[in-house]
Amino acid sequence: MTLLPLPKLCGNLSKVKLIYLPYNTHVHTAFVKMFYPKSPFLCYPLVESEICKGNFALLEHLLPWLCQSPRITTYRVNLLKTSVEKFQNYVETLLRQHYITPQKVFFLPDIPEVVCIDSSKETCVGPFKGQKEIVVDCCCGGAILRGAHIYAIGVLGMESDTKLDDMVNVYADLSGKCKKGLKVHYDSKEKIYLGQGKVLMQRYQIFRNEGPSAGVAVKMLSTISGVPSIGDLSSSEALLQNLPSIICARILNPQEGEIVLDMCSAPGNKTGHLAELMKDRGVLVALDKTETKISLVKEMILRNSLSSVKAYAYDSTKSFSDVITHNDADFRPPFKAETFDRILLDAPCSALGIRPMLTNNISPKMLKSYANVQRKLFANAVKLLRKGGTMIYSTCTVNVAENEEIVVWALRKFPELTLQSSEPIYGDLGWPCEGLLEDDRTKLQRFGPNNKISIDTVGFFIAKFLKRN
Repeated sequence: MTLLPLPKLCGNLSKVKLIYLPYNTHVHTAFVKMFYPKSPFLCYPLVESEICKGNFALLEHLLPWLCQSPRITTYRVNLLKTSVEKFQNYVETLLRQHYITPQKVFFLPDIPEVVCIDSSKETCVGPFKGQKEIVVDCCCGGAILRGAHIYAIGVLGMESDTKLDDMVNVYADLSGKCKKGLKVHYDSKEKIYLGQGKVLMQRYQIFRNEGPSAGVAVKMLSTISGVPSIGDLSSSEALLQNLPSIICARILNPQEGEIVLDMCSAPGNKTGHLAELMKDRGVLVALDKTETKISLVKEMILRNSLSSVKAYAYDSTKSFSDVITHNDADFRPPFKAETFDRILLDAPCSALGIRPMLTNNISPKMLKSYANVQRKLFANAVKLLRKGGTMIYSTCTVNVAENEEIVVWALRKFPELTLQSSEPIYGDLGWPCEGLLEDDRTKLQRFGPNNKISIDTVGFFIAKFLKRN
């Protein structure tokens, strides 16, 4: 068999058995070499050194892993409204309608609200000779590899004479040089094949002066990742959410009747989970810096009919006040010292744990800017946490300066804090870091290529602190 030419930009070869399209009556199988980029940081290779503080052995498996899609898709079921069994039946029925061999759907016994969908081991062979191509940017490409269809706004290029219901090869442009509205074949060595789709919109509907039409332009039928292309099934009964984000709320473990703070709450996914764990009884304050962000949280509150959540647009670095002796009756910020029983600080970060990350243009200077804000937020959180209270610090990045180094700084800065083991344990231990004890590394959870439990997910970091009496 002759292998099709693929981009020079890519490495990380894997030889896997692949199968094409449950939708098509002609099924093709083959052994092919499928390429992903070696690293998402080809534009700024110095970022690689900054992430690991020069310990390059840590990057051997991490960098290619970041470029690939997680194999497991997770949904968090709202147990106040439905059951995991009901949602599982819905997903399994949908998969049977779309695939000859449906992907496995399973539960996690220690996180009862989670439904997991495995990827298929048989993935798309392509590109296919004689089919026209669709080009998307890397952001859209990442979503496709995680099961999304292509909305009109995400299309960069579509060849002329592409017709409705045509089968098309779909590519992601790694270089960012493909011009919007391209109508010829995109001749570039810096594009990667993603899979095959079916055209639902024509060019005139996508590339209009008044903007693209709403809706799906290309329905994905099969991808190189094997993640089922069934779109986002989120509703008020279940939410598409990465597993570490779900685990964050579980580790914080809020109880009914407590006063809880979510410091950086938008878009509200973790806030909603915290409210569900509290059975919507108590006070859950959700803050974020802008009205635009907090509006997303307010929409979530309305959608889920939550009465315990109070959402405010406020800068959490200023959420503590040393002149206030009594909190507002509606818990409007700022707050007096030791107001909260539990605090979640899911800090703004460089987001270098997002997968698949086909390319990333963050500069070393930008990367170094996040830790300062994270420290300010952390300092406010410590002041607002009551004695005996629990605090979670988390990020969706793999950068040691925003993770382990923040923990080292916090333990030195705030002697009243102790690092606690966090359960359930799905991540690996923390990375080696100057000033971080080996015992403390085991109390951290870093999600990467070597997770303790074989659930392939995104890059993430979780640390749990207790404020001593």
